[in-house]
Amino acid sequence: MSTPVSENQAEIVRLTKTAGVAAQQGRWDQVIQSYSERGVLLASTSDSVLPTDELLRMDDELRDRIHTAQTLLDNLLAEAQTTKRQVQELRRRFAAQSSQPEVVSIEA
Repeated sequence: MSTPVSENQAEIVRLTKTAGVAAQQGRWDQVIQSYSERGVLLASTSDSVLPTDELLRMDDELRDRIHTAQTLLDNLLAEAQTTKRQVQELRRRFAAQSSQPEVVSIEA
């Protein structure tokens, strides 16, 4: 039994909106799942009955969220690498200082 076109269309829009909400919440596994399910429905639905302008607009919004998240992650990774190098340098300096003998002066 096949699903009527309007039900497929509504489900495609629902899955796209679900992916957008999931992206806002950082639930990327849900974004992937929603788009996978949407892809199956798109493959079995005629292009002429789809709200392509609405879908493209939502896809553009999602793509912007993804780019923003990627940029944020890139910046956080760069900061983490800088911090890691600084900690390693401090450890190296501390190890060098602690390996030098201490000089104690005793005056009588």
